[in-house]
Amino acid sequence: MDAYKDVFLSESADFIQQITDGLLALEADPGEADSVEAIFRGAHSLKGMSAAMGYERIAELTHKMEGLMDTVRKGQRTADAGLVDLMLRAVDLVRALIDDECAGGGDVDAGAVVRELARMTARPGAGPGRADGGGAAVEAGQGTVTGRRVHVTVRLIEDCVLKSVRAYMVLKRLNHMGEVVDTVPSARDIEDEAFDRTFEVFLRTTASDEQVEESTLVVTDVEAVAVEEVEEAEREAARESASTQQLVRRIPKLSETQTVRISIGHLDNMVNLVGELVILRSRLDSVAADMGSRELNETLEELHGVSGELQHEVMQTRMVPVGNIFNRFPRMVRDLARDLGKDVAFELDGLDIELDRTVLDEIGDPIVHLLRNTVDHGIEAPEERAAAGKPERGRVSLSAHRERDHVRIVVSDDGRGMDSERIWEKACSTGLVDPSQRDEFGHEDVLMLTCAPGFSTAKTATKVSGRGVGMDVVKGKMGYLGGTLSIASAPGEGTEFTLTLPLTLAIIHALMLGSGRHVYALALSAVDEVFSPHDVRVESVDGAPVIVLRDGAVAPLHRLDGLLGGAAEALAPPRPHEHLVLVDSAGQKRGLVVERMLGRQEVVLKPLSKMFREVRGVGGATVLGDGRVALVLDPRTLFPAKEDTA
Repeated sequence: MDAYKDVFLSESADFIQQITDGLLALEADPGEADSVEAIFRGAHSLKGMSAAMGYERIAELTHKMEGLMDTVRKGQRTADAGLVDLMLRAVDLVRALIDDECAGGGDVDAGAVVRELARMTARPGAGPGRADGGGAAVEAGQGTVTGRRVHVTVRLIEDCVLKSVRAYMVLKRLNHMGEVVDTVPSARDIEDEAFDRTFEVFLRTTASDEQVEESTLVVTDVEAVAVEEVEEAEREAARESASTQQLVRRIPKLSETQTVRISIGHLDNMVNLVGELVILRSRLDSVAADMGSRELNETLEELHGVSGELQHEVMQTRMVPVGNIFNRFPRMVRDLARDLGKDVAFELDGLDIELDRTVLDEIGDPIVHLLRNTVDHGIEAPEERAAAGKPERGRVSLSAHRERDHVRIVVSDDGRGMDSERIWEKACSTGLVDPSQRDEFGHEDVLMLTCAPGFSTAKTATKVSGRGVGMDVVKGKMGYLGGTLSIASAPGEGTEFTLTLPLTLAIIHALMLGSGRHVYALALSAVDEVFSPHDVRVESVDGAPVIVLRDGAVAPLHRLDGLLGGAAEALAPPRPHEHLVLVDSAGQKRGLVVERMLGRQEVVLKPLSKMFREVRGVGGATVLGDGRVALVLDPRTLFPAKEDTA
């Protein structure tokens, strides 16, 4: 069964999430029948998968979970807070047992929770005699050797990837209903997957045809079931006929699968190889330009088309819906709100928005920090909200939105908001800023001071927050990913944290810039517009050059060579032959003066070594077609910050 372990882990995670989502929905609406059914089916599927894998502790626990939910399905008990709490504890234990089983250990004891599930199932008023906590009524005939004989034909779905496991689960369920007398093909052939999609079972049982069919259809990947009663002679004849067919049966063709699981390591290697292909393609462009061969240029055009499609498809394989990460948070918010004595409604939106898997894996911790701060600091206690004229139930939302080459993830609440004056006073008292600088800091600038390491306005530290950790971690992670963090808040109205992230970290579209002997790449997603000095009006404000935009707004003007430590002055105005690039840096417009414009190009972003990661203005490097290395500019750190000019 080791060969199926990865598939088991993947599928079990889906069912655990299904159960958790159902329990949270059931807690909000105890009469929701669909949620009850989803929880029951999830527990039932986990039970069958675990039994097939030989994980008996998980199978027993999920059997008891299934039994308890069966009493809710039948109206024998209501889904009160105690039941939901116990089921959530059982879900946590299932996770721990899966980790324990896959590690080959036996350290996790499920006995206490199993007994508690059984007691709740058998508690007076819960219905007659279900102390063992499990099984549908059709399983009452388990172990009997009397009754009628039925012929069960089972057909699996076309793209089933675990035929032998699914067949085993069917046989196990049918054996609970009576006695499996025979199978076609043989049990050994079923175990070896030596059958197409269909297999037959001869069963002696007291259950009805409908009960047999219903019990079989609940197994995952079973497409259809046919049940008919047969006489003994008919069964023998059918068995002999099927055996003869088995002898002449051709080797089955592999069914066409719609999906395939592949490790992240393989995808990373594919992306790296495509990146090398892009670099080689750029080198061929340079060679073709020098040779002037028409045939070579035509071939290169075809190569651009094919490699571009390949690059797109490979990058798409790494794109994953943010729902894969977002779905873990409702349980966390629910438990946190209960611990803090708060009533919180949690909303999710944009779950189908896709991000590169590498980016997605990195944003889990920042979102956890933001949600914890939101529930702990942002949302008030019910009595405080009522006194302020607000609904006692607070609202917290987590949403994702696609914008150009970026995804914006927003964490918002309708809580007490952030007091900028209190934050300023705290920043002054800790020496983070000087009180004389107050006029230089706008409202959002003050809010961003909360991202300084160790900064906290909490009067007392709790187990959730208030120790001065969290926001600096969020900002640091955004910097590592090439994204930004912004904060908007109004006292008494709530707070909104916005994370702006690139879709992918591997290959970007860039504007190539020349300065002296060097070439730089600037992500096109950060470029608003390109001008010549004749197209805009350059003015001077407080002795520093600015450009006047069409809407009358002004943007500070900086020279690229000066910002990167060249001999030129960073704030010198442009010369007639130079170019102006309007850059969007963390929502602020900045003008960048460059010597040369070298066109647009796809570049493979390579990370810098740790030695150079603190260099301002640079976020990575790329290899050009002629073999030279070009630095990739980072607009977030390229321009001077407010505190640098104070």
